[in-house]
Amino acid sequence: MRRLVVLLSLNVGLFSQSSFVIPFDWAGQNGIMINDGALFWNRDWTSGMLLFDGSYTSYPNRYGSYTSRKFQPSKTGLLPEFSVLPDSNNVESYFDYYRGDYLYNQMEIGADYEEPNRLIQIRGFKRNHGGNTGHYLHPAGGSSPIHHSYRVNYGAKKGEQKLELSAGRFVTRSGLPDSTTNGLENENIISAGIRYQHPLGNWTMDTYVGQFFQHRLIHHSSLVDSNYRDVNRGSINIQIESSGGIKFGFVQESQQVNDNRHNRSLNWTKLYSAKLIGNLSLMGGFQILNSDDAFPFLFNMDYVKKYNNGYFQFSSSGSPKPKHPELDDPSDKSSFEFWSHSDIKGGLDKGGLRITGSLSLVQKGIDSNTDEKIIFAGVGFGYTFKNEWSVYSNVITQIDSSINGGGFGTFSSLGVKGNLNLFKNNMKIDAHLWGSGTAARLKSFGFDPIRQIPFNNTNADWILPDQWLFHFEAIANISGVLVTYKVNNILNAVGSVSGASSEDLVWARPNHIYPKLGRMMQFGVTWTFKN
Repeated sequence: MRRLVVLLSLNVGLFSQSSFVIPFDWAGQNGIMINDGALFWNRDWTSGMLLFDGSYTSYPNRYGSYTSRKFQPSKTGLLPEFSVLPDSNNVESYFDYYRGDYLYNQMEIGADYEEPNRLIQIRGFKRNHGGNTGHYLHPAGGSSPIHHSYRVNYGAKKGEQKLELSAGRFVTRSGLPDSTTNGLENENIISAGIRYQHPLGNWTMDTYVGQFFQHRLIHHSSLVDSNYRDVNRGSINIQIESSGGIKFGFVQESQQVNDNRHNRSLNWTKLYSAKLIGNLSLMGGFQILNSDDAFPFLFNMDYVKKYNNGYFQFSSSGSPKPKHPELDDPSDKSSFEFWSHSDIKGGLDKGGLRITGSLSLVQKGIDSNTDEKIIFAGVGFGYTFKNEWSVYSNVITQIDSSINGGGFGTFSSLGVKGNLNLFKNNMKIDAHLWGSGTAARLKSFGFDPIRQIPFNNTNADWILPDQWLFHFEAIANISGVLVTYKVNNILNAVGSVSGASSEDLVWARPNHIYPKLGRMMQFGVTWTFKN
């Protein structure tokens, strides 16, 4: 079967979405993500009130569907969003359970306790998966999940005061694919955050405090240092806003990274102000109290214009960020680097027709002639028929040759989805069939999943093949119970059933360390209980 440039994508929604993922397995344990026109790596992010240091947590899908759905990249002046509080009493619980090939099973359970202006949420998540070659089996043995996590959220409102806090623990105990015997990854993360908003005379004061701890052990032949790496990340954000829409903010941040190579301790402070003028939002500031010579200025501009059937948006932002611990030379003069991001987006939605377009520029450094630039352009198309079936297609192209863009060249996706009502509407089935692939993938792109950094690939054996993949998902609603059947990589699944040889099957290789991916069939049940 003809091979094309491979890009494995589970998130193949409309181009209006700002991110999609390239999984290294069908279970959701490892992969990379493209977000807002660039590879997402070494960037802090939040999930609700929880803070995550992005040095070694660049793939939110690992931490469960609830945590990844609340994913929000950290930006200066942007606080984590408050949850929507209920206006009545209600108790709701659910479980979401999946099973599949290669010892795969995944379960998320949760409960919401609601009363007017008060909410308590409890979530638990676990994932088991052996991998299609057994590479996720831990070399020390045992039957523990390769990942499990727990979190609790509390939100309340009284008058003009709002409070929300969260705490979570995320544990990974997994094997890693290696040249001879499986490596291992042991990771323990504790994260907590709180946001409190209250009036202060004619002003409103908003305070957010986040704390993140990570204890990470990797044993792999690609690492010389196989000892623990510890990351301690903290953030304090105090923001006051006048009734006229003027904001002033103070941010105190810290990061400590400890390993056998070197210990790094960073502390920095940001001061900024912001103003909303009609459809235009402006923010400016500077970073102080660090010994580095990085460009110290902060800025953000966002203009949004909505029309009856469409919208137009222009945004531009920039700020210094700490270098990745694996790329920070202790002898270097600076542990920071400046990143900026600008994009133009637009869309039209009329009569069932949806059209979107985007152009983005991400730049590392401030010298436009010598520093690295990442340029993306994309268009999306969708049409919904009168029977509620729809078709869509998206194309996004990395125009430059930067490894920080993800190196996938031109990504294309197409799909069809709709619903069927059976047995006098007692069974409703949502069906989705889609395919995705790329062309002209950058041969020099490589991604180290152990260190979680991109690199310039010079090994011809590590060049990823070109390939299109197709997937199918059907969700049946039977009296409120959701039953899901999903097939990842349909062509491989069909070939396996028909007895085709391995040379004739579609095998996808998403990363130079991870083995080729074939199919994975999944069966799931979601049941919600309301009291």
